Amino acid sequence: MKYFLILLLIPLTLLGCGYTPVALGPGIGVKTLFIEPMDNRTAEPFLDRLVTNSLIERFGRDSRLTLVKNRNIAEAILAGSVNSYSRSSVSYDKKDKIREYRSIMTVNASLRRVADNKILWKDNVSWTEESMNRSDRSKQEDNETAAIQKITERLAEQLYNRLQENF
Repeated sequence: MKYFLILLLIPLTLLGCGYTPVALGPGIGVKTLFIEPMDNRTAEPFLDRLVTNSLIERFGRDSRLTLVKNRNIAEAILAGSVNSYSRSSVSYDKKDKIREYRSIMTVNASLRRVADNKILWKDNVSWTEESMNRSDRSKQEDNETAAIQKITERLAEQLYNRLQENF
C-alpha cells in the first residue's frame, strides 16, 4: 500500500499545482518602438520624466518588443503628455488636521506608425494613490514622492494593458 501511494504521488508532484503563466496578448503589432519623452502640462516638476521612465521600464519587459533610442529606426512611436496632477486632503483627525492625501494623475498617450504617420491607438488613463500626512516635512515629501512613483508605475501598466487589448 505504501508503494502504491508513493507511485501515485510521484506523477502528481511532477504535474505541479496546475499553474501555467498566462500568455501575453498578440502584442502591439510592431517590433521596434521608440518611447518619446512625455510632455508635462502640469505645474509639478519632473512628472514627464517619471512617466517616461516608467513606460520604458514596462514596455521593456515585453520580449516581443525592442525599444530603440532613435525614432528613425522605430516602426512606431509612443508619445503623450501628463495632462493633470493634483493632491487633495481626504481624511482628518479629531483635531481637524489632515491625516491623508489623495494624489491623482492623468496621462494622454498615442501610438503612431512611423511609415505612414497613422495613429494606431490613442487613450487617456488616470490613477489615484493615497499617502499619509506626516508632521515631519521631509517625511511628508517622501510619502508624496512614493505616491507619485506608484502612480507612474500604475499608469505605465494601464497604458501597456490597454494597448495590448486593442491589438
